[in-house]
Amino acid sequence: MLEQLLAAERSLCGTATAAAVDALRATLRAALDAAPDDPGAPAGARLLAGLDALRGAPAADGAWPRLRPGSPERPAAAGLAEPAAELAKSAAVEDYAPGAVPPSAAGPDDEDRLRRWYHLTLLRLPERHAAPFRRRAAQLDPPPPGRWHELPGRYDEELLPPAPEGRAGLRTRRTPGGAGLRELSRIALRIGEFDASLCHLLEGLWTGGSALLCDPDVRDAYAAELDRRLDAVDRTADATPERVRALVRAAEAVCSVVHLPPAPPTSWWYRYAEDATGIVLDAARTAHAAGHDVEVFLPAGPYREARRHTQTDDVRLTAGGRPGDTLACLRLWLRAGDQVFPGRVVYRGTE
Repeated sequence: MLEQLLAAERSLCGTATAAAVDALRATLRAALDAAPDDPGAPAGARLLAGLDALRGAPAADGAWPRLRPGSPERPAAAGLAEPAAELAKSAAVEDYAPGAVPPSAAGPDDEDRLRRWYHLTLLRLPERHAAPFRRRAAQLDPPPPGRWHELPGRYDEELLPPAPEGRAGLRTRRTPGGAGLRELSRIALRIGEFDASLCHLLEGLWTGGSALLCDPDVRDAYAAELDRRLDAVDRTADATPERVRALVRAAEAVCSVVHLPPAPPTSWWYRYAEDATGIVLDAARTAHAAGHDVEVFLPAGPYREARRHTQTDDVRLTAGGRPGDTLACLRLWLRAGDQVFPGRVVYRGTE
């Protein structure tokens, strides 16, 4: 039954089924990464393999299987079909965005589904790998003169081009004086509406497994907690330990929006987190210059070193980077006078 629905061309039911299967795949993949020793991991891995086969994930030899022998091929988006197939099979995706699989054609918005996957995947890759694919997209699938959803940011960037019909694109416009944490957070929330693999690991809301931001309920709960932390910053005075502490908590909410595994250095998402932590580091320097005994530290590098500044709530993965690497900082380490507030990171476990 699932195979028939997924193979149905120009079918609303087929599109809904494909979206549900993709969401389950992303959730299972994230849960297996975050909790490899979970009692349900073996069964979850078998189910994930079956769902990948249903959705046309690449086989071990790199070939693209049909849904079932003899089933009709379904047309892919004309402009990006070839570069998207190359991107999916590239070493960059295997190394830095494992599990990123282009969507199968399952409805009338096939072309835009592929376009969204393509550009959102590029945000997860180091710039040297993303740039050639971005240039090819500009030549083969130039952005139409469609509507744009513009958000204030730190740079002028086009993150997701608009669809020829309907969906608005997403771009940022440089804010004089630089965007703050509130502006940065709105960018991630907007991307989360389209990116089926983007989740949050915010302590207190995240309970293990994953919390995908494409789920409106998850996104609303996350946004509410984010706003509480940002509002707390607004209630503090400049150049004070209280402001730095509130900024650490707000930046934690911003930096807890990640992929599993987190994006590597020089990628767009890595720079996004750097921008957020940089705001806190600048505030700590300002407070220190004003005479306050404040120190902030970014846990990074080998995890054996980073964990000296964290607690036991770090997130262990079995993918991304090299065994023993710290993959992302979710919360900065802070000392304000005699008070110490531990950091929190995502790291690659040692096999």
